[in-house]
Amino acid sequence: MMISRRAAARWGVFLVLLLSAAALLSARLSRFAGERAVFEAVAPQALILDDDLDPQSLALALERNLGYFDRLPQDRVFTYGTISVGLARLRRAQVELLSFLALSPARPALAAYLEKHFVFLEVRKKSWLPRRRPASPILYTGYYVPTLRGALQPSPRFCYPLYRQPDDLVVVDLSNFDLRRPVAKLWPWLEALPLIPKIDELVFPKLRGRLLKNGTVVPYHARAEIDYAGTLLDRGLELVWVDDEIDRFFLQIQGSGKIELAEGGSLMVGYAAANGHPYQSIGGWLVRQEIMTRDEVSMPSIRAWLKAHPERRQEIFTVNSSYVFFRELPGREPLGCDQAPLTGGRSIATDRTLFPGGALAWIETRLPTFTDEGKLSGWRDSRRLVLNQDTGGAITGPFRVDLYCGDDLAAEQTAGLMKEPGRFLLLLPRE
Repeated sequence: MMISRRAAARWGVFLVLLLSAAALLSARLSRFAGERAVFEAVAPQALILDDDLDPQSLALALERNLGYFDRLPQDRVFTYGTISVGLARLRRAQVELLSFLALSPARPALAAYLEKHFVFLEVRKKSWLPRRRPASPILYTGYYVPTLRGALQPSPRFCYPLYRQPDDLVVVDLSNFDLRRPVAKLWPWLEALPLIPKIDELVFPKLRGRLLKNGTVVPYHARAEIDYAGTLLDRGLELVWVDDEIDRFFLQIQGSGKIELAEGGSLMVGYAAANGHPYQSIGGWLVRQEIMTRDEVSMPSIRAWLKAHPERRQEIFTVNSSYVFFRELPGREPLGCDQAPLTGGRSIATDRTLFPGGALAWIETRLPTFTDEGKLSGWRDSRRLVLNQDTGGAITGPFRVDLYCGDDLAAEQTAGLMKEPGRFLLLLPRE
């Protein structure tokens, strides 16, 4: 049976709306299955408000965060669960905290200040089943700024390019299109079905693709096409060449890096764009292939396996079709997604569709400790104030937090092993 172009277009819009509903529907299905994320106020007296980092790093992180706030429109509103907060209130609270830190308060005084000026909202996993209520539902991982060896010109040694953002990579924001109107008459019938969101609740995604000469947008090249089929060669997109394909792959996961140049000097590179393909964990793939167990998977163990099996690197790398393009950063500090410099131990990455950018938070987890020889010696409890300044392709959902650990060897060691449970609390300024 043939259908008209108009009818086909209406069905196409309908399918887009169904896909846009998928995120909301999946959240509702997880709630139907017995668990969901909620924000619950916690009495600060029930917490051990003993920040384990130096106050100078917190002051630096606040100064950088206030620079981000200063670039925002004054009517910007931030959402803490069901609570909306204006920019002026958030900024004032952080300015006042920064002024208090200038007095060099002792730890008990800082704890008392936080109790007086903030409401602590903990992200918890709500479950109908008591056995499914973990005390620490948040999974903490870490990331850092690696140092790579590179050159501005290719050679037999420096043969793995980092690419700039291609000019045919486009972003299509579906929220800019009036996609609800063509199916407005049909959707009320769907809303009567269990768990289907209302049409006004739909959140439209941003799609990344490749713009063809005829104006058509198609999915952008995947990792296999870029790195192993040479689809971006001879387009002048090479920013720098590095000497290790394993380092290049992990740089794309970290998002920023320092390149020590063979010509002398160094180059700081950071995230510019991504090809729009979903992130796939190669660690998860190694577990599913029974090459490693879940407990064995870490960045050091994956690196060691890749070095021992060079013949399988292409197979492993192309599991993750997501690809990151880079740009040269003007300074020597990595930038978060809000273009504010990150601070080691004080900046975190979360799912920015769920948690407000620039928000002050309190985290509790465990960090690894090492011997002078760099071997793991144990784990210690860690509690501290942090700022929500970044995001990442692998950081999705309400129960994932990625801690920026810094740019030195200790940061690499810590980030490579972090896979720990913990608690995550947003600090809402009191009115």
